[in-house]
Amino acid sequence: MKKLVCAMMLALALLVSAAGAGLAVAEESGPEVTATFDATFNSKYVWRGMLLVDDPVLQPSATVGVGNFSLNVWGDYEFTDVNGRQHEVDEIDITLNYTIPVGDLSIPVGAIVYTFPNGGNDTTELYVGVAYNWIVTPSLTCYYDVDELAGSFYFRGALDYSLDLPEVVSKVSWAAAIGASIGWGNSEYNNGYFGVDESHFSDWSIYASLPISFCKYFTVKPMITYTSLVDSEIRDAGKAIYTEENNFFYGISLSVSF
Repeated sequence: MKKLVCAMMLALALLVSAAGAGLAVAEESGPEVTATFDATFNSKYVWRGMLLVDDPVLQPSATVGVGNFSLNVWGDYEFTDVNGRQHEVDEIDITLNYTIPVGDLSIPVGAIVYTFPNGGNDTTELYVGVAYNWIVTPSLTCYYDVDELAGSFYFRGALDYSLDLPEVVSKVSWAAAIGASIGWGNSEYNNGYFGVDESHFSDWSIYASLPISFCKYFTVKPMITYTSLVDSEIRDAGKAIYTEENNFFYGISLSVSF
């Protein structure tokens, strides 16, 4: 555990150092450099409709962006002993992303490395997506596993909408954001996660948040999500493996951006 904490502190230190160096360079010339640090508290941890932790969790992350490139380190910390891992970090993900702007389209391309320090099968996904900047933002992202579940595809389609709300307090801005998504997995994906050797729509979700920005750098965002597994076979398998096929959870995040 001590080695893991040291590794996370080192990774964060490198991110901060990179951001600081990049910001100094950006003041002179070159691409825009940004840094965001976020701490999210969720009532449970649900991923793609699968209930992984049925108790409150802390999910911190740090992101450094240079131009269209970004590097993110994300973790999941368990408060309780529900999975036998009280006060432990049970997952660390690293995402490298490059976004290609094409008019009103944005095309993200990248890789996600999923690691499980206290046991579990580490894996890596490559992804490519497309989003259209409109009144409602439609997006479609394809994830392809190249490691533990090699050959598995997962597609996520989403519709997102955000509305800026009237200013109530000086220098405090806020917005209402809502969205919905649906996921589809091929037979390799569904077999790997549910034991169902068929291609099906796997999960859907609806979500809402209220981001509140203040003091230029800070944002507080309360949020709620309802998610459910779709196909009947996947629902039965999801209930047997992950104990629930329908999940409602809520959370709040605090982030600082430079």
